[in-house]
Amino acid sequence: MHILTILLTAQGCTPIPPVCQEIDAEAGRLLDLVRQNNAQIETLRGQGRLEIIDNGKKEFFRAVWIGSLPGRRFRFDILSPWGQPVATLGFGGEKLFFYVYAKDRLYEKDATASDLARFIHVKIEPEELLNVLAGSVPIACFSQARIQSETGGKALLVLIKRAKIIQKVWIRLDPLTILRSDYFDGGKDLTYSIVFDNFEYRESMVIPNRITISARDDVQWVLAIRRYETNPPVFQENFELKPVQP
Repeated sequence: MHILTILLTAQGCTPIPPVCQEIDAEAGRLLDLVRQNNAQIETLRGQGRLEIIDNGKKEFFRAVWIGSLPGRRFRFDILSPWGQPVATLGFGGEKLFFYVYAKDRLYEKDATASDLARFIHVKIEPEELLNVLAGSVPIACFSQARIQSETGGKALLVLIKRAKIIQKVWIRLDPLTILRSDYFDGGKDLTYSIVFDNFEYRESMVIPNRITISARDDVQWVLAIRRYETNPPVFQENFELKPVQP
């Protein structure tokens, strides 16, 4: 079965990023550094332990994933603690899929935050999730940016749109390290939050070995990374649906 090959290699048109206006000069310089940091990883491959917390209930899995930011695609395989495939989550171009092995059933949806939330219960855009797996922080479109505080070698960057806070980013300044980012729905309600920690320093890169994605309704995905490759070669066959080799 090679349905995933079709889905994950469908490129579609890369959307043109919306124009963002940076207001505060210091915030603008910090944003440039964040974008440079985000651009260091183009492809990725990882293994680790996935903990899913939903209304106090915890489940533990093994996870294997691979992604390409320029190709706008990823594959995330969820396995039982003993290594049997449970499900595959994938994103390719304009499509999203979720394959359940026990049912031999493939669910195909548009690549939107609402459709992804049906599977992982966190309302995050698939392309943003790909960036998070790369240890990058997605930057929302904004009209104003300012540094709200800067103490102890850390800064809190606040992004505003239509006079409302849409994102807060906590940053360690030296070396530049993204610690946390909160995303808001244009009001006071939190949409989701990302926390990076347990960092590893590789030359000019700061790699988080633990990523926590939290929704506002007590859902968390905690990914403890045990093996991570930055900018490995990736091929079309890596995104085909076939038995997982952890």
